Amino acid sequence: MPQQQAGQAHSVDIDEYNSTAVALPELPLHDLFTAQAARTPEAAALLCGEVELSYGQLDAASDAFARRLVAAGVRPGDRLGLLFDRSVEYVVAMLGVLKAGGAYVPLDARQPEERLSWMLRDTGAVLLLTDRRPGGTDFAGDLPVVRVGAEIAVVEGESVPLGLSVAAGQAAYVMYTSGSSGTPKGVVNTHRNVVELALDPWWASGRHRRVLAYSPLAFDSSTYELWVPLLSGGLAVILPAAKIDLGEIAEAIIRFEATAAYFTTALFDAMAHEAVDSLGRLEEIWTGGDVLSRTALEKVLAHCPGTTVVHAYGPTEATVFCSYQVFAPDTRTVERLHLGGPMANTAMYVLDERLRPTAPGAAGELYVAGSHLAAGYLGRAALTAERFTANP
Repeated sequence: MPQQQAGQAHSVDIDEYNSTAVALPELPLHDLFTAQAARTPEAAALLCGEVELSYGQLDAASDAFARRLVAAGVRPGDRLGLLFDRSVEYVVAMLGVLKAGGAYVPLDARQPEERLSWMLRDTGAVLLLTDRRPGGTDFAGDLPVVRVGAEIAVVEGESVPLGLSVAAGQAAYVMYTSGSSGTPKGVVNTHRNVVELALDPWWASGRHRRVLAYSPLAFDSSTYELWVPLLSGGLAVILPAAKIDLGEIAEAIIRFEATAAYFTTALFDAMAHEAVDSLGRLEEIWTGGDVLSRTALEKVLAHCPGTTVVHAYGPTEATVFCSYQVFAPDTRTVERLHLGGPMANTAMYVLDERLRPTAPGAAGELYVAGSHLAAGYLGRAALTAERFTANP
Protein backbone atom coordinates (compact mmCIF):
# COMPACT_ATOMS: atom_id res chain seq x y z
CA MET A 1 0.00 0.00 0.00
CA PRO A 2 1.31 3.52 -0.72
CA GLN A 3 2.53 5.71 2.10
CA GLN A 4 4.36 9.01 2.41
CA GLN A 5 6.57 10.53 -0.26
CA ALA A 6 10.11 9.25 -0.10
CA GLY A 7 13.35 9.40 -1.98
CA GLN A 8 15.98 6.71 -2.45
CA ALA A 9 18.99 8.80 -1.50
CA HIS A 10 21.44 5.92 -1.58
CA SER A 11 21.90 3.03 -3.97
CA VAL A 12 20.29 -0.04 -2.44
CA ASP A 13 20.01 -3.62 -3.67
CA ILE A 14 16.22 -3.90 -3.46
CA ASP A 15 16.17 -7.70 -3.42
CA GLU A 16 18.70 -7.85 -0.61
CA TYR A 17 16.95 -5.05 1.30
CA ASN A 18 13.64 -6.91 1.09
CA SER A 19 15.07 -10.35 1.85
CA THR A 20 13.07 -10.72 5.07
CA ALA A 21 11.37 -14.13 4.74
CA VAL A 22 10.94 -15.94 8.06
CA ALA A 23 8.72 -18.95 8.81
CA LEU A 24 6.16 -18.03 11.47
CA PRO A 25 3.24 -20.15 12.75
CA GLU A 26 -0.10 -20.01 10.93
CA LEU A 27 -2.09 -20.06 14.14
CA PRO A 28 -4.51 -17.66 15.84
CA LEU A 29 -3.25 -15.45 18.62
CA HIS A 30 -5.10 -17.16 21.43
CA ASP A 31 -3.77 -20.62 20.49
CA LEU A 32 -0.23 -19.26 20.60
CA PHE A 33 -0.95 -17.61 23.94
CA THR A 34 -2.39 -20.87 25.35
CA ALA A 35 0.72 -22.73 24.19
CA GLN A 36 2.86 -20.15 25.98
CA ALA A 37 0.71 -20.49 29.10
CA ALA A 38 1.27 -24.26 29.03
CA ARG A 39 5.04 -23.68 28.95
CA THR A 40 5.11 -21.04 31.70
CA PRO A 41 1.87 -21.32 33.72
CA GLU A 42 3.31 -19.81 36.90
CA ALA A 43 5.12 -16.89 35.23
CA ALA A 44 3.58 -13.43 35.62
CA ALA A 45 1.78 -12.30 32.47
CA LEU A 46 0.15 -9.06 33.63
CA LEU A 47 0.96 -6.57 36.35
CA CYS A 48 -1.38 -3.63 36.99
CA GLY A 49 -0.78 -1.75 40.21
CA GLU A 50 -1.06 -4.37 42.93
CA VAL A 51 -2.88 -6.89 40.72
CA GLU A 52 -0.88 -9.63 39.07
CA LEU A 53 -2.06 -12.50 36.85
CA SER A 54 0.04 -15.48 35.86
CA TYR A 55 -0.13 -17.05 32.42
CA GLY A 56 -2.15 -19.93 33.82
CA GLN A 57 -4.61 -17.61 35.54
CA LEU A 58 -5.02 -15.43 32.44
CA ASP A 59 -5.56 -18.47 30.24
CA ALA A 60 -8.21 -19.92 32.59
CA ALA A 61 -9.98 -16.58 33.08
CA SER A 62 -10.16 -15.86 29.34
CA ASP A 63 -11.43 -19.39 28.65
CA ALA A 64 -14.22 -18.87 31.20
CA PHE A 65 -15.10 -15.48 29.72
CA ALA A 66 -15.14 -16.93 26.19
CA ARG A 67 -17.67 -19.53 27.32
CA ARG A 68 -19.74 -16.73 28.85
CA LEU A 69 -19.71 -14.85 25.55
CA VAL A 70 -20.74 -17.91 23.53
CA ALA A 71 -23.58 -18.52 26.00
CA ALA A 72 -24.66 -14.91 25.38
CA GLY A 73 -24.93 -15.63 21.65
CA VAL A 74 -21.52 -14.55 20.31
CA ARG A 75 -20.61 -16.46 17.16
CA PRO A 76 -17.39 -16.75 15.12
CA GLY A 77 -16.81 -13.60 13.11
CA ASP A 78 -18.84 -11.35 15.41
CA ARG A 79 -17.35 -8.02 16.42
CA LEU A 80 -17.54 -6.76 20.00
CA GLY A 81 -16.83 -3.27 21.27
CA LEU A 82 -14.43 -2.96 24.22
CA LEU A 83 -14.59 0.17 26.39
CA PHE A 84 -12.23 -0.22 29.33
CA ASP A 85 -9.63 1.59 31.32
CA ARG A 86 -6.26 -0.13 31.12
CA SER A 87 -6.55 -3.14 33.41
CA VAL A 88 -6.07 -6.89 33.64
CA GLU A 89 -9.83 -7.18 33.04
CA TYR A 90 -9.40 -5.61 29.60
CA VAL A 91 -6.85 -8.26 28.61
CA VAL A 92 -9.08 -11.06 29.91
CA ALA A 93 -11.97 -9.66 27.84
CA MET A 94 -9.77 -9.21 24.75
CA LEU A 95 -8.52 -12.79 24.89
CA GLY A 96 -12.02 -14.05 25.65
CA VAL A 97 -13.40 -12.38 22.53
CA LEU A 98 -10.73 -14.06 20.39
CA LYS A 99 -11.29 -17.46 21.99
CA ALA A 100 -15.02 -17.10 21.25
CA GLY A 101 -14.09 -16.62 17.58
CA GLY A 102 -14.83 -12.89 17.55
CA ALA A 103 -12.90 -9.71 16.83
CA TYR A 104 -12.54 -6.87 19.33
CA VAL A 105 -13.10 -3.18 18.62
CA PRO A 106 -11.16 -1.06 21.15
CA LEU A 107 -12.91 2.22 21.99
CA ASP A 108 -11.40 5.35 23.53
CA ALA A 109 -13.59 6.94 26.22
CA ARG A 110 -11.94 10.30 25.54
CA GLN A 111 -13.64 10.48 22.14
CA PRO A 112 -17.07 12.08 21.66
CA GLU A 113 -19.99 9.77 22.35
CA GLU A 114 -21.34 10.39 18.85
CA ARG A 115 -18.16 8.95 17.39
CA LEU A 116 -18.22 5.93 19.69
CA SER A 117 -21.83 5.27 18.73
CA TRP A 118 -20.92 5.55 15.04
CA MET A 119 -18.05 3.06 15.42
CA LEU A 120 -20.31 0.49 17.04
CA ARG A 121 -22.79 0.83 14.19
CA ASP A 122 -20.08 0.84 11.54
CA THR A 123 -18.58 -2.42 12.84
CA GLY A 124 -21.95 -4.08 13.34
CA ALA A 125 -20.91 -4.88 16.91
CA VAL A 126 -23.16 -7.45 18.62
CA LEU A 127 -22.16 -6.50 22.18
CA LEU A 128 -20.40 -3.75 24.08
CA LEU A 129 -18.11 -5.04 26.84
CA THR A 130 -17.17 -2.44 29.42
CA ASP A 131 -16.09 -1.66 32.97
CA ARG A 132 -18.27 1.48 32.94
CA ARG A 133 -21.21 1.83 35.30
CA PRO A 134 -24.79 2.23 34.02
CA GLY A 135 -25.19 5.65 32.46
CA GLY A 136 -21.65 5.64 31.11
CA THR A 137 -22.64 3.77 27.97
CA ASP A 138 -25.80 5.57 26.86
CA PHE A 139 -24.16 6.12 23.46
CA ALA A 140 -24.56 2.37 22.78
CA GLY A 141 -28.31 2.86 22.26
CA ASP A 142 -30.09 -0.49 21.98
CA LEU A 143 -26.87 -2.50 21.70
CA PRO A 144 -26.61 -5.06 24.53
CA VAL A 145 -24.03 -4.04 27.13
CA VAL A 146 -22.10 -6.53 29.26
CA ARG A 147 -20.57 -4.90 32.32
CA VAL A 148 -17.62 -6.70 33.82
CA GLY A 149 -15.37 -6.11 36.77
CA ALA A 150 -12.56 -7.75 38.67
CA GLU A 151 -14.57 -10.97 38.92
CA ILE A 152 -13.71 -12.00 35.36
CA ALA A 153 -10.03 -12.24 36.27
CA VAL A 154 -10.63 -14.65 39.16
CA VAL A 155 -11.27 -18.27 38.14
CA GLU A 156 -10.81 -21.42 40.18
CA GLY A 157 -9.48 -24.57 38.57
CA GLU A 158 -8.00 -25.51 35.22
CA SER A 159 -8.55 -23.87 31.84
CA VAL A 160 -11.43 -25.31 29.83
CA PRO A 161 -10.94 -24.19 26.22
CA LEU A 162 -13.84 -23.99 23.80
CA GLY A 163 -11.81 -25.56 21.03
CA LEU A 164 -13.23 -23.37 18.27
CA SER A 165 -11.35 -23.40 14.97
CA VAL A 166 -10.14 -19.91 14.08
CA ALA A 167 -8.11 -19.25 10.93
CA ALA A 168 -4.98 -17.11 10.98
CA GLY A 169 -6.54 -14.89 8.31
CA GLN A 170 -9.61 -14.14 10.42
CA ALA A 171 -10.02 -10.64 11.88
CA ALA A 172 -8.57 -10.19 15.36
CA TYR A 173 -9.52 -6.55 15.82
CA VAL A 174 -10.83 -3.46 14.06
CA MET A 175 -8.98 -0.26 14.94
CA TYR A 176 -10.01 3.17 13.69
CA THR A 177 -7.73 5.80 12.23
CA SER A 178 -8.04 9.35 13.52
CA GLY A 179 -10.34 10.47 10.73
CA SER A 180 -8.51 13.80 10.50
CA SER A 181 -8.92 13.77 6.73
CA GLY A 182 -12.56 12.70 6.67
CA THR A 183 -14.60 9.73 7.87
CA PRO A 184 -12.69 7.48 10.28
CA LYS A 185 -11.54 4.24 8.65
CA GLY A 186 -11.85 0.91 10.46
CA VAL A 187 -8.66 -1.04 9.76
CA VAL A 188 -9.19 -4.81 9.92
CA ASN A 189 -6.11 -6.51 11.35
CA THR A 190 -5.98 -10.30 11.32
CA HIS A 191 -4.51 -12.85 13.68
CA ARG A 192 -1.73 -13.38 11.13
CA ASN A 193 -0.92 -9.66 11.10
CA VAL A 194 -0.46 -9.53 14.86
CA VAL A 195 1.49 -12.81 14.95
CA GLU A 196 3.86 -11.36 12.34
CA LEU A 197 4.44 -8.38 14.62
CA ALA A 198 4.60 -10.18 17.96
CA LEU A 199 6.84 -13.06 16.83
CA ASP A 200 9.23 -11.02 14.71
CA PRO A 201 12.74 -12.41 15.36
CA TRP A 202 13.86 -8.99 16.62
CA TRP A 203 12.10 -9.48 19.97
CA ALA A 204 14.04 -12.71 20.64
CA SER A 205 16.81 -10.66 22.27
CA GLY A 206 14.90 -10.86 25.56
CA ARG A 207 15.00 -7.10 26.05
CA HIS A 208 11.20 -6.94 25.84
CA ARG A 209 10.55 -9.27 28.76
CA ARG A 210 8.93 -6.47 30.86
CA VAL A 211 7.11 -4.08 28.53
CA LEU A 212 5.53 -0.86 29.77
CA ALA A 213 1.86 -0.75 28.64
CA TYR A 214 0.44 2.75 28.95
CA SER A 215 -0.93 3.61 25.48
CA PRO A 216 -4.68 4.18 25.00
CA LEU A 217 -6.19 0.82 24.07
CA ALA A 218 -7.56 2.26 20.81
CA PHE A 219 -4.03 3.35 19.81
CA ASP A 220 -2.15 0.80 17.73
CA SER A 221 0.99 0.81 19.90
CA SER A 222 -1.07 -1.03 22.53
CA THR A 223 -0.89 -4.01 20.16
CA TYR A 224 2.88 -4.05 20.62
CA GLU A 225 2.66 -3.41 24.37
CA LEU A 226 0.40 -6.40 25.03
CA TRP A 227 1.04 -9.01 22.36
CA VAL A 228 4.84 -8.88 22.15
CA PRO A 229 5.30 -9.91 25.82
CA LEU A 230 2.27 -12.23 25.96
CA LEU A 231 3.42 -14.43 23.08
CA SER A 232 6.95 -14.77 24.40
CA GLY A 233 6.49 -15.41 28.12
CA GLY A 234 7.14 -11.80 29.10
CA LEU A 235 5.28 -9.40 31.37
CA ALA A 236 3.02 -6.52 30.34
CA VAL A 237 3.36 -3.80 33.00
CA ILE A 238 0.01 -1.98 32.71
CA LEU A 239 -0.37 1.57 33.97
CA PRO A 240 -4.05 1.90 34.96
CA ALA A 241 -4.58 5.65 35.14
CA ALA A 242 -6.64 7.21 32.35
CA LYS A 243 -4.18 10.10 32.06
CA ILE A 244 -0.50 9.57 32.76
CA ASP A 245 2.05 12.34 32.90
CA LEU A 246 5.72 12.19 32.11
CA GLY A 247 6.75 11.90 35.74
CA GLU A 248 4.46 8.92 36.32
CA ILE A 249 5.90 7.12 33.31
CA ALA A 250 9.45 7.76 34.53
CA GLU A 251 8.52 6.53 38.02
CA ALA A 252 6.84 3.40 36.60
CA ILE A 253 9.93 2.48 34.57
CA ILE A 254 11.98 2.47 37.77
CA ARG A 255 9.40 1.03 40.17
CA PHE A 256 8.36 -1.89 37.97
CA GLU A 257 11.78 -2.49 36.44
CA ALA A 258 10.50 -2.18 32.89
CA THR A 259 13.00 -3.31 30.27
CA ALA A 260 11.34 -1.91 27.13
CA ALA A 261 8.82 0.71 26.04
CA TYR A 262 7.44 2.54 23.02
CA PHE A 263 7.19 6.34 22.98
CA THR A 264 5.71 8.61 20.37
CA THR A 265 8.37 10.97 19.04
CA ALA A 266 6.80 13.87 20.97
CA LEU A 267 6.93 11.94 24.25
CA PHE A 268 10.43 10.66 23.48
CA ASP A 269 11.54 14.27 23.02
CA ALA A 270 9.99 15.30 26.34
CA MET A 271 11.48 12.31 28.17
CA ALA A 272 14.90 13.03 26.67
CA HIS A 273 14.85 16.55 28.07
CA GLU A 274 13.12 15.98 31.41
CA ALA A 275 13.52 12.32 32.43
CA VAL A 276 16.52 10.97 30.56
CA ASP A 277 17.83 9.10 33.63
CA SER A 278 14.73 6.89 33.65
CA LEU A 279 15.24 6.08 29.97
CA GLY A 280 18.66 4.72 30.88
CA ARG A 281 16.91 2.06 32.99
CA LEU A 282 15.38 0.59 29.83
CA GLU A 283 17.24 -1.96 27.76
CA GLU A 284 15.41 -0.97 24.58
CA ILE A 285 13.26 1.97 23.45
CA TRP A 286 11.11 2.15 20.32
CA THR A 287 9.95 5.53 19.07
CA GLY A 288 8.03 6.70 16.02
CA GLY A 289 4.81 8.22 14.76
CA ASP A 290 6.27 11.50 13.53
CA VAL A 291 9.58 13.16 12.67
CA LEU A 292 12.16 12.19 15.27
CA SER A 293 14.18 14.98 16.85
CA ARG A 294 17.84 14.38 16.14
CA THR A 295 18.75 16.47 19.19
CA ALA A 296 16.61 14.31 21.47
CA LEU A 297 17.96 11.12 19.97
CA GLU A 298 21.58 12.21 20.38
CA LYS A 299 20.94 13.20 23.99
CA VAL A 300 19.46 9.78 24.82
CA LEU A 301 22.28 7.97 23.03
CA ALA A 302 24.84 9.99 25.02
CA HIS A 303 23.15 9.63 28.43
CA CYS A 304 21.96 6.02 28.08
CA PRO A 305 25.01 4.11 26.82
CA GLY A 306 23.53 0.66 27.42
CA THR A 307 20.11 1.34 25.89
CA THR A 308 19.24 0.27 22.35
CA VAL A 309 17.09 2.92 20.63
CA VAL A 310 14.96 1.93 17.65
CA HIS A 311 13.52 4.51 15.27
CA ALA A 312 10.37 2.83 13.92
CA TYR A 313 7.94 3.49 11.10
CA GLY A 314 4.52 2.07 10.35
CA PRO A 315 0.84 3.00 9.99
CA THR A 316 -2.10 1.17 11.56
CA GLU A 317 -2.62 -0.47 8.16
CA ALA A 318 0.77 -2.18 8.56
CA THR A 319 0.13 -3.46 12.11
CA VAL A 320 1.99 -0.85 14.15
CA PHE A 321 5.53 -1.19 12.76
CA CYS A 322 6.83 -2.25 9.36
CA SER A 323 10.43 -0.95 9.43
CA TYR A 324 13.06 0.09 11.92
CA GLN A 325 16.44 1.79 12.25
CA VAL A 326 18.56 0.55 15.16
CA PHE A 327 20.98 2.48 17.36
CA ALA A 328 22.62 -0.26 19.43
CA PRO A 329 24.99 0.36 22.37
CA ASP A 330 27.90 0.28 19.93
CA THR A 331 26.22 2.95 17.74
CA ARG A 332 26.12 6.23 19.64
CA THR A 333 26.45 8.59 16.67
CA VAL A 334 23.70 9.60 14.26
CA GLU A 335 24.92 9.84 10.68
CA ARG A 336 21.38 10.16 9.30
CA LEU A 337 17.80 9.30 10.17
CA HIS A 338 15.83 7.10 7.77
CA LEU A 339 13.12 4.44 7.78
CA GLY A 340 15.61 1.63 8.29
CA GLY A 341 14.99 -1.90 7.09
CA PRO A 342 11.72 -3.83 6.84
CA MET A 343 10.55 -6.21 9.53
CA ALA A 344 10.19 -9.93 8.91
CA ASN A 345 8.08 -10.93 5.89
CA THR A 346 7.75 -7.29 4.86
CA ALA A 347 8.98 -5.42 1.77
CA MET A 348 9.24 -1.70 1.02
CA TYR A 349 9.64 0.06 -2.32
CA VAL A 350 9.89 3.64 -3.55
CA LEU A 351 7.88 3.73 -6.78
CA ASP A 352 6.94 6.29 -9.42
CA GLU A 353 3.41 7.04 -10.66
CA ARG A 354 3.53 3.92 -12.88
CA LEU A 355 4.55 1.68 -9.96
CA ARG A 356 8.13 1.33 -11.18
CA PRO A 357 11.12 1.54 -8.82
CA THR A 358 12.62 5.02 -8.83
CA ALA A 359 16.27 5.72 -9.50
CA PRO A 360 18.51 6.48 -6.51
CA GLY A 361 17.91 10.06 -5.42
CA ALA A 362 14.63 10.41 -7.30
CA ALA A 363 11.37 11.18 -5.50
CA GLY A 364 8.56 8.66 -5.34
CA GLU A 365 5.95 7.13 -3.08
CA LEU A 366 6.74 4.56 -0.43
CA TYR A 367 4.88 1.27 -0.85
CA VAL A 368 4.71 -1.41 1.83
CA ALA A 369 4.02 -5.07 1.07
CA GLY A 370 3.93 -8.33 2.99
CA SER A 371 2.29 -10.05 5.93
CA HIS A 372 2.11 -6.96 8.14
CA LEU A 373 -0.52 -5.47 5.82
CA ALA A 374 -4.03 -5.41 7.23
CA ALA A 375 -6.96 -7.04 5.46
CA GLY A 376 -8.27 -3.62 4.43
CA TYR A 377 -10.86 -1.08 5.54
CA LEU A 378 -14.05 -2.42 7.06
CA GLY A 379 -17.02 -1.98 4.72
CA ARG A 380 -15.08 0.27 2.32
CA ALA A 381 -14.21 -1.92 -0.64
CA ALA A 382 -13.51 0.95 -3.04
CA LEU A 383 -11.11 2.67 -0.63
CA THR A 384 -9.43 -0.66 0.14
CA ALA A 385 -8.90 -1.31 -3.58
CA GLU A 386 -7.48 2.20 -4.00
CA ARG A 387 -5.08 2.14 -1.07
CA PHE A 388 -4.18 -1.56 -0.92
CA THR A 389 -2.74 -1.62 -4.43
CA ALA A 390 -2.18 -4.95 -6.18
CA ASN A 391 1.51 -5.77 -6.10
CA PRO A 392 2.87 -5.78 -9.69
